[in-house]
Amino acid sequence: MKKTSVNIGLLLLVVSCFFVSCQEKEEYPVVPTLEFSDFTIYRTQAGVDTFGIMTFSYTDGDGDLGLETYDQSVNFFVSYYSMVNGQLKIGTRYNPSTGKIDTINFNVRIPHLAPPDYTGWLKGTIEDTINPINNPTSGKIYDTIMFKACLSDRAGNKSDTASTPLIVVKNR
Repeated sequence: MKKTSVNIGLLLLVVSCFFVSCQEKEEYPVVPTLEFSDFTIYRTQAGVDTFGIMTFSYTDGDGDLGLETYDQSVNFFVSYYSMVNGQLKIGTRYNPSTGKIDTINFNVRIPHLAPPDYTGWLKGTIEDTINPINNPTSGKIYDTIMFKACLSDRAGNKSDTASTPLIVVKNR
């Protein structure tokens, strides 16, 4: 009876090892990927849309996402678009300090996403707060907007551009 228990235990161990070894290991390309996940709008009690939180999922095959603490450059690029006469146009605004028209973007710096000695892939989500999303200077009660984003890693690889769906925003 004891020998049978040992043989059954050994057989279960071998079968378990077989199933574990058959599991696929996740592998991702070294160029980061970025995919839109969600956009949540926050409103005042009066129903005016104030800010939004975008969520994107990402992968990176070699784990080099995020910037060093001394590096103050930007690695998550977000462009703003608004609907004008039925066409999406890159958002612009007047910059009083330069006297010029600037494009509207919400670029940010993402710090290291893994420990310094980590080698391997990364997979996760990025949330970015967009404030404000409404346009109080717009002559319209509602505007239709969209955001496009891309991500770069420390090697300079850039992800494809991921876009939000069209978002209807209440301005007032």
